[in-house]
Amino acid sequence: MDRTIKKITGVKVINISEESAEAIEKMVDKAIKEVRGKGLEIVDIQTTGDNLFLILVED
Repeated sequence: MDRTIKKITGVKVINISEESAEAIEKMVDKAIKEVRGKGLEIVDIQTTGDNLFLILVED
C-alpha cells in the first residue's frame, strides 16, 4: 500500500438515486475512464444514499 501523502485535486460526484445496479456500474466505469484520461487517480470512494464521491489525486 502506497503511504505517500498526496494532495486532493478534485472530487467527482455521481448521482445514483433511482438507478439500477447495472446503470450504476456503467456510470462508475465511465467515470473511471474519464478520470484516468485526465491523468488522475481515484484514492477513495465515499457513498451516501444518493451519491458516490470519487476522491481524486494527480497520478
